[in-house]
Amino acid sequence: MKRIIVPIDFSSYSNNAFLSALKIAQKSNSSITLVNVVSTELEWKNLSKEKKSQNPEILDMEAEAKDKLKAFIMDHDLNAVPVEAVVEIGVPHQEIIETANKHAADLIVIGAYGIGHTNEKFVGSNLQKVLRNANCPVLAVKKAMNGNDLRKMTFASRFNEDSRPAFMKMKPLLKDFQTSVHFLYVNTPSDFINSNEAESKMDKYAKGLEDLVIHKHVYSHQEAENGIVEFAKKNKIGFIGIASNNRKLKSTYQIGTTDTVLFKSDIPVLSVKME
Repeated sequence: MKRIIVPIDFSSYSNNAFLSALKIAQKSNSSITLVNVVSTELEWKNLSKEKKSQNPEILDMEAEAKDKLKAFIMDHDLNAVPVEAVVEIGVPHQEIIETANKHAADLIVIGAYGIGHTNEKFVGSNLQKVLRNANCPVLAVKKAMNGNDLRKMTFASRFNEDSRPAFMKMKPLLKDFQTSVHFLYVNTPSDFINSNEAESKMDKYAKGLEDLVIHKHVYSHQEAENGIVEFAKKNKIGFIGIASNNRKLKSTYQIGTTDTVLFKSDIPVLSVKME
């Protein structure tokens, strides 16, 4: 892993994302790109200098953001991790995705919420859109991760072959972290199979992954998302991995397992969308 993107809006959640990314970068010898986005619906990149000069408030916000981002970096102990800062102007989730694509990012680490969050709200709208559109794995956090959190992951899945490419995108991170992976099949009344069949699906899925430490679990619960969270808490799991359904082409946003698990728990969620 070489490049981690961290969106920064100067909220406590984006600060926790940066602290988590620093831990990850130390373990994987990666560099970090921080990106702050001055929000506007204007197609800023396509405007002439003259047109841009007619929007002094945006130019002022850009200058302020650059100063704040520089100060933000200076306030942290980087532990020799290379960190660069960029300020973009546009629609936040679009600029985050474009920055990740431009840098061929291996991972986006993002706060579950942003400025203006209140406890009754669902996960942040920018996060939802980044999850929906990112080409690389996305790690969403509420609290800052420590080194121990990276050592133990639950991968919750139905263990069908269509999710395998998404898991393989997670694998380099797991190797860098030397993570112990706990395969989790949650049996629910509405989607139940016997334990032997579930274990067989996990055994088949694990073939070719002998270079990872994998444990297999079948867990029964009334609801899949609550079962994932309950299992993770009982077993002191550091983060949860999910292969998310590809909702990129859906006309409306559909709440998925990733969003729900993140909302119900403080445990970080690593998501990769299935192609």
